[in-house]
Amino acid sequence: MALKPSSIGTALLLGTLLIGCGSTNTTPSDTTAPTVTLTATPNPVTADGTLTLKADAKDENGVTRVEFFEGTTKVGEDTSSPFEFTTTVNALNNGKRTYTATAYDAAGNKASGSTDVTVAITANTAPLRGTVVDQNIGAPVAGSTITVLREGKALGTVTTGADGTFTLSGLSAGTYDLRARKTGMAGSDLYGVVVGTETPSVSLVQRPAFETSATTNPATLVITRADGSPIAGATFTDKIDFRIKTAPTSDHVGPIRIMYAQLGRTPGSGGVTGSTTASNWNYSPPQDQTGVIDTDKVTTSGNFTAGFGSATGERVYLEIMTVDYNYNYSRYVVPINLINTGAAAAPTVTAPTRVAATAFTLKQEGSWTTPYDAPTPDAAPNGSGVFVDVRWCYTNVAATPFAFDIERSSDGTTFQKIGTVGGAATTSCSTNQATRPYNFRDTSSDLSVGKTFTYRVKARGANSVAGNDSRTTPLAQFTPTFQGPADESTGVSLTPTFVLGHNQTAIGADGAAFNLRLRDLMTLGGYNLPGTASNALIRVEEGTGSGGNGVTPGQSLVFTSTGPVLGAPTTAASILADTGGRYLPSNPGRASVDTAAHTVSLPLNSFVTTPLQPLRPYKWEMYSGFAYRYAPDEGNRISAYSVFTWPSAQEAPINQTRPVNLNWDFITGEK
Repeated sequence: MALKPSSIGTALLLGTLLIGCGSTNTTPSDTTAPTVTLTATPNPVTADGTLTLKADAKDENGVTRVEFFEGTTKVGEDTSSPFEFTTTVNALNNGKRTYTATAYDAAGNKASGSTDVTVAITANTAPLRGTVVDQNIGAPVAGSTITVLREGKALGTVTTGADGTFTLSGLSAGTYDLRARKTGMAGSDLYGVVVGTETPSVSLVQRPAFETSATTNPATLVITRADGSPIAGATFTDKIDFRIKTAPTSDHVGPIRIMYAQLGRTPGSGGVTGSTTASNWNYSPPQDQTGVIDTDKVTTSGNFTAGFGSATGERVYLEIMTVDYNYNYSRYVVPINLINTGAAAAPTVTAPTRVAATAFTLKQEGSWTTPYDAPTPDAAPNGSGVFVDVRWCYTNVAATPFAFDIERSSDGTTFQKIGTVGGAATTSCSTNQATRPYNFRDTSSDLSVGKTFTYRVKARGANSVAGNDSRTTPLAQFTPTFQGPADESTGVSLTPTFVLGHNQTAIGADGAAFNLRLRDLMTLGGYNLPGTASNALIRVEEGTGSGGNGVTPGQSLVFTSTGPVLGAPTTAASILADTGGRYLPSNPGRASVDTAAHTVSLPLNSFVTTPLQPLRPYKWEMYSGFAYRYAPDEGNRISAYSVFTWPSAQEAPINQTRPVNLNWDFITGEK
């Protein structure tokens, strides 16, 4: 159909309008990145404080934000000019640090600028040294990340070495918190570490987690006085009152296993650091309670404060520890002021006597080293389980000390106080070092195998007087082995010879001691060789010369002994072998030692005259087994033990049960 002229004009007009709409003028897209320059003030950094990062960022269409990075880690951002970010710098940042600022515009274009900052901070404080272990006297935890915090803000991290240690140098004086974390391990937090001119070494316990998928955050505590008032810096007289709650926001795994508190000692190890003149407080919450734990009002008494404080008031530290169900540890060190009225009556004192330091190395942890449950077998791996038991007498009952201070030296000259217990006096003073009336157990992570430590005890009253020095060198772990009759062997002689291997010389010991138990598996009767008491022992000494057991190197001595004090053979009848003739001119030859293979052979008929039954199943096991070291310059006393197994805590010389055993079965042959 033909269009009318007027219609044609209208169509042309519409076409023109449509063409005009389809050809709008557009602004070219923004592809130009901002420009950015980063400066840092101060630079270099020579003192703890803040570092201000300032980005001079420009863009013709405007900068929307600037992100700030330390290395590859984003530390903050700013969305308005001037673009700045302030961070804290301390000695943990020492060295060259690279900071970067990345600027963005509205179109998403970005550009970066960086600057290097030299951090060289020195502080007039002692380094903070620490060790992470998996028990109170346990094995080192390597590769644990230690985060250092101050007032809740993380300052930096370090990683523990193969020996579980870490060192933080150059921190300014003040109070810090430490946090230990490692995959597969429970968490461990330590609050209130004071850094200054006499910074103490610290120890963190970090156990394997009970459940690795659960949180490794230890309990957060709210600690106050019993009436709810602040406890830090508060003044107490003779007694200390407190109240402990888990914070409502605490992210721990309930229930709480136990809470401990001690004054100036490592909490959670009361059985280790305890003495007759010291005590701790502990609380086991109901195990069906997983919410907030509240100890209610607590007031300590007796030996809790013994030896601490002064007549006018002294700064001391209340230490509190909590273990949750996942074995996460939280430990708080709270400064308080303690007035102890007993200090006012302190007399002029004399020196303690018969100070003896004895090192113990354990094959296995015991329940006394943990505050919450029994150990698993072989819970203390190789090289762990070392502590020193310091014992002494004080017989001047007319001048009872206010306190005993225990000091230790690693060079024999420079001593450092490692502990305090309450003072006391008694006229009793046993010749047996294990039963002397006063003691302190050093469970410090500073202890190490093969290193000699010197101890002394000072009685403190109106004056301070030290007793004699005593030295000990911890032994490595003792590992005896059964060799014959072999396990599951048959046709064994009715008068068998028992062959044991031992590593006494390899660990620096002067001797080893055994009690072997032989049981008829049909009648359950049998023998203990050489006797039924765990301290009835077969003693084996390979020669270590005049500086050790007095036996000529290359020669050997085997004898039996019974009793709480280990000494030389008491009778000729007790000697089974003496190849060097130290006690007998002729070797009786009732036992033999291979000093090259380090084995001892013990014929049954050296102990009993009745042979075994034919065609009968028997079990032989190690009832007692340990190595020991003499101290010739201290009356030839035993100065170190390495305990493989010890069945009774009631029998000296070992005062704790070590439930490890060797058990081999065999069947005798015919007559």
